[in-house]
Amino acid sequence: MTEPVPFEITMAALREHFTTRARSEGEELKLLAGTVVVDETALNRIRRIAHRLAGAAAIFGMPAVSTEAADLEEAIVDGAPENDIASQSTLLADRLTNLGSCQPA
Repeated sequence: MTEPVPFEITMAALREHFTTRARSEGEELKLLAGTVVVDETALNRIRRIAHRLAGAAAIFGMPAVSTEAADLEEAIVDGAPENDIASQSTLLADRLTNLGSCQPA
């Protein structure tokens, strides 16, 4: 019988996976932010990314990412001006692409 993997090790691996995926989604958000004014599909994709990040970032101890993502999702749902959504998307994208550096999340 194999020994169970300690919870901390499992969570560290999951956090690393989340961080890698979040960086990738940050790059995608940068691209989408430039098209949100003319593309409803981009707006929907940004909302889905923001929704997922709002929950997952909180689980992995990244409250600033969680809050920014939740604010972005709320702005989209509330019908905020597209330029505001693009700006919020870019700010969140910048934070995501810097995850894992010396900056706090």
